[in-house]
Amino acid sequence: MAAKKRSSSRSRPTGLVDRAVRVGRKALREAESRVPSDVRRQLERSIKDGQKTLKTAIDQLQVQVRRTAKQADVEKALKRLEGLSKQVQQLARGAASRGAVARRRATRKATGTTKRASPAKRRTATKRKPAARAAARRTSPAKPARTTPRVSPRRAPAPPAEPEAMPESGEGGS
Repeated sequence: MAAKKRSSSRSRPTGLVDRAVRVGRKALREAESRVPSDVRRQLERSIKDGQKTLKTAIDQLQVQVRRTAKQADVEKALKRLEGLSKQVQQLARGAASRGAVARRRATRKATGTTKRASPAKRRTATKRKPAARAAARRTSPAKPARTTPRVSPRRAPAPPAEPEAMPESGEGGS
């Protein structure tokens, strides 16, 4: 039988809910007293067994859910790996095709005429000393925009030769 609760030193609550709780407890005690003790023990034992069975079933269900979740995670990971492998294959194909294009270009360049100087060589050939650059900036006024295209010194056409002075027919001849 359930032990009676001690009453607190506070005054008894008089609310509607509290009165309903008191009536419910009283009814439970009366029902317990009417049921024989051996039946009550048997009922408590079967309830206890049912709770154990329910707990083991819940635990098994949780294990299954975790296992299913793990399988779903594995399937997601495999799907992602398949996608990544496809991307890698596409990149490899693209790199192979770019390599073939680069080889064709290299073959064309090798069979072409003269090679141009690399940009690094051009830069080193036209570099000024830092002090000279700063001085040129200070002394030169703002430059007007170029109207003629820039021609590199290597490709500049040779200046036309000045015509030699030809003797005029009226001066020195008899």
